[in-house]
Amino acid sequence: MNRVAKILVADDTRLQRMMLQKILESDQIKVVLANDGQQAVEVFFREKPDLCILDVVMPNLDGIDAARKILGSLSENEYVPIVFITGQDNEENLKRCVEAKADDFIAKPFNPTILHAKINSLLRFKRLYEEQSQQKKQLQTYQQIAEQEQDVASAIHEKIIHSRFLDTPNVKHFLSPMSLFNGDIFLVAKTPGNQLNCLLGDFTGHGLSASVGASPAADIFYGMVNKGFGGAEILREINKKLHCLLPVQMFLAATLVTLDPESKFINIITCGLPDHYLFNTSNGQLQTIKSQNVPLGIVEDFEVQEQLFSVTGDDFLYLFTDGIIEAESIDGKQFGFEGIESYFHTSEQSVFENILGGQQQYCQGLDQQDDITLIEIHCDLDNAPWKNIGQSNQHKKIIPLIWKSSMEFEVKTLQHISPVPVMLNSIMEIQGLLKYKQAIFIIISELFNNCLDHGLLGLDSRLKKSAEGFSKYYELKMKRMNDREGYIKVMFSHRVLNNGGQLIIRMKDSGEGFEPEKMISSFSDNQNYHGRGIPLVNSLCKSLQYSDAGTRVKAIFEWHNDELE
Repeated sequence: MNRVAKILVADDTRLQRMMLQKILESDQIKVVLANDGQQAVEVFFREKPDLCILDVVMPNLDGIDAARKILGSLSENEYVPIVFITGQDNEENLKRCVEAKADDFIAKPFNPTILHAKINSLLRFKRLYEEQSQQKKQLQTYQQIAEQEQDVASAIHEKIIHSRFLDTPNVKHFLSPMSLFNGDIFLVAKTPGNQLNCLLGDFTGHGLSASVGASPAADIFYGMVNKGFGGAEILREINKKLHCLLPVQMFLAATLVTLDPESKFINIITCGLPDHYLFNTSNGQLQTIKSQNVPLGIVEDFEVQEQLFSVTGDDFLYLFTDGIIEAESIDGKQFGFEGIESYFHTSEQSVFENILGGQQQYCQGLDQQDDITLIEIHCDLDNAPWKNIGQSNQHKKIIPLIWKSSMEFEVKTLQHISPVPVMLNSIMEIQGLLKYKQAIFIIISELFNNCLDHGLLGLDSRLKKSAEGFSKYYELKMKRMNDREGYIKVMFSHRVLNNGGQLIIRMKDSGEGFEPEKMISSFSDNQNYHGRGIPLVNSLCKSLQYSDAGTRVKAIFEWHNDELE
């Protein structure tokens, strides 16, 4: 304490006041005096002393009652030591002094050495108390700031991670973080072609340190899904980003599921999460889906292994992080895969609620030791209720422009890039046809894939009748892309119409072509897993024309501003 200490001395005997004043001032202490208890209270409020020395027996108001008034006026964080002067061994007075929260006593006649020791000790204690109170205030301030910052960070984190597609009727989710920040993430979004993508991830550890990679992963996921990139490309990009950002001991175990209403297949890419289950409620068949890829962020590049499953409206996919299988009972045993599997054939309620309820009952109220996430995806691709989610009816009037653009891609180049999202978003940037993004994506992707698969590579779509056929189809595609030469040239042009415009798409490939006229039939009558692309494009376009044995195609997509109302 840099300032001079100030002490209040209250005694009705003038000689004792003068003696105490002289002893204390020899210690460089400022002394303020009072003649009785009432005056002592008034002087205290005026002078704010650091310590009070009060005679027990005084007129008007004795020292004990004066002490009560002084102490009663102090706030919770204030401390003023009280020392009583006593000249008699009065048991009753001593008891009253203790009840009044006396800090010490001095007896008459005064011993200067003892008095110095007691006063200096109490003043040191007061300084420590004040330092502690100040530190407590600072700590509370820091805690408030930290809580505010955590609340803001948590709100931003939630908005980045979650989207409207999390409420898709086909998807049930339960996310229970161990702390404020969740090390598990669950992201849901759809492509312009109405494929629903669900990404479940579990970062190493839990809490704030485990969630630092969530924002960049979510940003990449939502951005690339919105542009129409495929699951393998999305995971490669997330892996590349996390490999640069995360320390070596951290990684993201993840699974990406793509539900495709057109093919009636789901594509699953598993990267280090526990086994998943595909359950058919009609026949009771339970398939175990094991991880086939390393977690994200460990290696700089990796080859993605995908798994395809043909599904019906009776199929449900169950994903979870290791927090649920490693949840422990009171005796330390884990819930395990056996705990999950035991609830697939009960009929009391849905499997999702059964697993959750069973796990919680198994742990009997014990605190969870990790983030817990359980996901149920209903593979009802015939209805695909997510198709209309995220569609906005609020669109500005589009100004039609006159422009042309062209690109050319070699087959070898197409092993490394996916040009359709790039072409689509270039059109969106130039002409701003966001209202028609889904339709334009379908047109470009179907025409480009036909040029590549059927024109350049000579693949037969009839292979894609089953999950095994799909796998064989893509295996053969990768082989031919590696063995063959050729190119695809794409040309876009736009012309102005009355209150709208025409987007003209031309594609040419250097292959042998195919017979598109056999595929341009009724889209609604086609119930196969293949051959639906050209009829769908034909239904979206004003005109669709193939020429030169299928090596050239011209599609005209027409739009009008009055459709935006």
